[in-house]
Amino acid sequence: MNYLQHFDFSGIVEVCVVGVGDFGRGVLRQSGDMETLSARIAVDVSADVAYRALLHSGVSDSDIMVCRSWREAKYAWDSGYFIASGALDTVIGLPFHVLVESTGIPEVGAKHAYDAIMAGKHVGIATKETESVVGPYLTHLANSKGRIFTPLDGDQPSLLIGLVTWARTLGFEIVAAGKSSEYDFIWDEDTQHIECNEERYFLPAMKDLWSLPRGREVDMIAARSESLDAIPLISVPDLCEMTNVANATGLLPDRPEFHATVLRIPEVPTLLDTVDNGGVLGGHERLEVFNCLRKPDEVSFAGGVFVVVRCKDNEAWEMLHGKGHILSRSEQSAMIYLPRHLLGLEAPISLLDMVINGVTCGGGQNTRPRVDLVARATEALSAGHIFEMRGHHRNIAGLQPEVHASRALEPAGHAPFYMLPGARLTRDVEAHEIIPFAALEIEDSTLLQLRYEQDALFSRENM
Repeated sequence: MNYLQHFDFSGIVEVCVVGVGDFGRGVLRQSGDMETLSARIAVDVSADVAYRALLHSGVSDSDIMVCRSWREAKYAWDSGYFIASGALDTVIGLPFHVLVESTGIPEVGAKHAYDAIMAGKHVGIATKETESVVGPYLTHLANSKGRIFTPLDGDQPSLLIGLVTWARTLGFEIVAAGKSSEYDFIWDEDTQHIECNEERYFLPAMKDLWSLPRGREVDMIAARSESLDAIPLISVPDLCEMTNVANATGLLPDRPEFHATVLRIPEVPTLLDTVDNGGVLGGHERLEVFNCLRKPDEVSFAGGVFVVVRCKDNEAWEMLHGKGHILSRSEQSAMIYLPRHLLGLEAPISLLDMVINGVTCGGGQNTRPRVDLVARATEALSAGHIFEMRGHHRNIAGLQPEVHASRALEPAGHAPFYMLPGARLTRDVEAHEIIPFAALEIEDSTLLQLRYEQDALFSRENM
């Protein structure tokens, strides 16, 4: 595709970025180098935070106006200033085209996305936590208003949806699709340590687990996982993103907790194939996450995305294998992959596509609540316990994420993982029990109301 010919537009796409963390700052920064996209509005918990983000993205101090009222925001817009605000309500009436929601806070993301759609804006969602609970509803609500609600390139869900739909367009049979985890497992043979996310673990057993003897691949992979029990092999963000991909594409996990294998890049199509071809999967079109194992001088998967496809033309795949493409040992499957995700730096492509071409990077009208990200208790929790979301990865202590078939909240549904922050248990929950919605006391909120709307909408569609 020639991107310079793809966007036939003489004007400028105007963007409002809400949440100026890593993703949002990337959009602000990259837009400054683009002719067709302008991100003049930054919003965060305070106008000062938004102001600093604009400064760090290369905007001159004299070109920024801190706005705490609609009147100030309107004056700043009309006068050509960049705008820093501490509230979306202050700027929602300005004539921008698309809102980038990147706060990472489920409730806040739901309110911002809903308000923007109702104000006639497109929404690019980087807050995957919100999307995992009410993404299908917001997708259909936006469509009913002639607008688009979509994930964005730069995050793995959009990139994976693109790769999956590319493979489907070409008629490939998809065996598996997914992503590598955020952090590689880097093996230093000299010191016999594994480094992951800046933590080091002494693991001399890896020397004997580095290579997979032919015919013993599955057993050796299990041994690898067992040897790495001190390192989490799956994270909430990984499964949250795969929840959104499942709802957009119809691909489903092989099991609720995923296999989360520890693999070197050339091993992926061998192990992420069906059992009858020497892999671990129970069927086709499975979603999966793997942990990239490599040496310090080997290339990273960089949190990228992949599809494993069935090899049907032996001669064609023999030729491609000779050019360095990765085939399984059975030669029955091959991996095609994109070893990157550039966060907000590549999101502008999606923003342009949305506004200029009316194209989504998500599932569009095919998006359905097929699965939910839910929480299984890893320990007994007492009545009165209040769930708290913490850290960059939005974890909640005492819970393990899993992906299960979607169910309505009532009467006996599971509680979506990201409806739990701030919720209070009304009864004891046993260790290993999935947290049920009926066991929670939850304050009324935009997220809760939109989930009820989603349950009702898709219940009617299935009648």
